[in-house]
Amino acid sequence: MDITLDDLLALEPRLTVRSKGEALPETPAPRLDAPTSWAVSARATSPYLPSMRGGEIVLVPPRVTAALADELCDLVREAGLRGASALVFTRGDTRVDRCPSLSAGVAFLEWPERLNGDTEAAINRTLTECRGSLYQIGSNLERQLTDFAASRAGLDALVRVVTTVSGIPVEIQDAHSHPIATSRAGAPGQPANGGGDQGEMRVALASGATLVLGPMRPEQRVIGRFLIGRIAAAADAAMRREEAHRPRGARRAELLEALLAGGAGSASERRVAALGLGLDPDSTFSVAILNGMNEASARAVLGGLGDVHPAGDVERDGLWVVEHPRGTGERPSSAALAELRRRWNSAQGDDAATLALSAPSLGLARLHEASEEARFIATLQREGALRRRIAFFDSFADLGSMRLLYQLRDSRELRQFVHDALGALEAGDQRGTLRETVRAFLESAGSHGEAASRLGIHRNTLAYRLRRAGELIGHDVDEPESWLTLHLALRALDVLEASSDTRD
Repeated sequence: MDITLDDLLALEPRLTVRSKGEALPETPAPRLDAPTSWAVSARATSPYLPSMRGGEIVLVPPRVTAALADELCDLVREAGLRGASALVFTRGDTRVDRCPSLSAGVAFLEWPERLNGDTEAAINRTLTECRGSLYQIGSNLERQLTDFAASRAGLDALVRVVTTVSGIPVEIQDAHSHPIATSRAGAPGQPANGGGDQGEMRVALASGATLVLGPMRPEQRVIGRFLIGRIAAAADAAMRREEAHRPRGARRAELLEALLAGGAGSASERRVAALGLGLDPDSTFSVAILNGMNEASARAVLGGLGDVHPAGDVERDGLWVVEHPRGTGERPSSAALAELRRRWNSAQGDDAATLALSAPSLGLARLHEASEEARFIATLQREGALRRRIAFFDSFADLGSMRLLYQLRDSRELRQFVHDALGALEAGDQRGTLRETVRAFLESAGSHGEAASRLGIHRNTLAYRLRRAGELIGHDVDEPESWLTLHLALRALDVLEASSDTRD
């Protein structure tokens, strides 16, 4: 593992990059990614440079620059040819300004104090301690990762292990830059906000996820570079293990149904459960219930909205979770919903087939609500209170006033409104015949003939039923001024009954 000049500048803050001299205004910035080996000192007499193998930092004290005078540039060139990574001069020594450093491939650094044997020893001690620390951290991490692989632990354990060993926060992000596993909170020696000049290191994983090390202090960069390849390999292996052991089939549907029911524990536990099922907890989801359609057809119909996940059955109807693609906003486009209707109309072959689709829910927090919305629509369809065979919860054309009434389903005011508007009709009409008669009459705009035809009964039978319904309600249903109230009350009763069935 190479220690670069940039690393050394972070480890030994007394070393700084020398600013350009006035005589060399166009000199490019020095490369600081060159590897360093050891610090050595130049001599005032020939040979000016000691034996070198490459990567050395050559200390050039003022007595050497004074002795060399016009030959100083020859020393710079020779150092570059022999593989030196940098030359260090005493701050304020202007004699070096005549020599272009980068033409020889050597960076110019400066030291604020006197350059001597103690300086050389201090820099070499810093390099030796860094290499020893890297060896110790690397060996410790290798042991920990071996145990980690043997235990078949997951990504959460991996990021904790790496942070404990290295002191660097670790995060694994999905393809949308959302965290899958993280140890960023509470890494040793790291401020909570990771501000300042603290950087990150990133590497793409084979799965499409990204490994992020940091934020880290400048002196930790060398540790990050040393470890990141090994951590990436361990993360890829852990993700392959998680994928191999991810629940499938009936077990997967069971776990997904528990998420929909809101019974997967705390918010953090639900997040972990979603990740274990391969779901992005921060995605937008819809819940669909399909009746009279096999799995292949259901996938073909719903697939245009996003990734489709089976979640068991509700009253023998298929329950599905749709994970919408990132970047599509908080709800599917009207074009996508129109395409869904077209696909459903083409695919369904059963006259009794139905599709109920919830409003989109952002994240896991509203997934249970989305499930209740889909169940509510499916119940209305099953009981005949909603005649549309394909219905979207957030479509006014599909639900009309019931979408508003649904929001009031738990209020006392809605129950009281139904009681006041319908009187004894709810309790006195156990079979629902009178209720359906009033509904048909209202939907026929008060036409006895059309209502009787719709119900398939004689007009006299219709008149009798309306009269009986009026007795239970407490007033004549033929009065037009009561029609809006009666119709809304019947809708509200449908909502209350469907909501009760959904929660049973």
